[in-house]
Amino acid sequence: MISLDLSTLVDRPLPDVSAFLSNPLNLPQWQSMVAKIEPVTPGAPGVGSKFKVAAEVMGRQIDGNMEITTFEPPNKFGFTNQAGPMLVTVTVTLKPAGSGAKISLHAEGNPAGFFKVAEGLLAGQVKSQMEANLARLKSVLEN
Repeated sequence: MISLDLSTLVDRPLPDVSAFLSNPLNLPQWQSMVAKIEPVTPGAPGVGSKFKVAAEVMGRQIDGNMEITTFEPPNKFGFTNQAGPMLVTVTVTLKPAGSGAKISLHAEGNPAGFFKVAEGLLAGQVKSQMEANLARLKSVLEN
């Protein structure tokens, strides 16, 4: 099992940060692994909304299915992503921080198949990638 806890401060009002993060279609703007995302269920995002995701992990193209599991704007969002043999659960928590917001991200993944064999390597790579993604998110939101 891979478990990561990361956070960053963003100099942007919490409602703006929440609006951006609560829309999964924004993922490709800050998640380097996500090449494409398309809604499967109609309507505005909410608990139970499903999406098809095309991602790249360790040089492999992986198609996955994402489902929103927690939707409590403006403070908390969560989803699961089944990509190939790996199930990933992500929870994002937002809190006011001065004139901006603190974004805390908790991710858990249970690799199987090829990814189980490379779990140690995968854990380090995913952590580095998620740190870079949070830096990218901060840049996107502050500019």
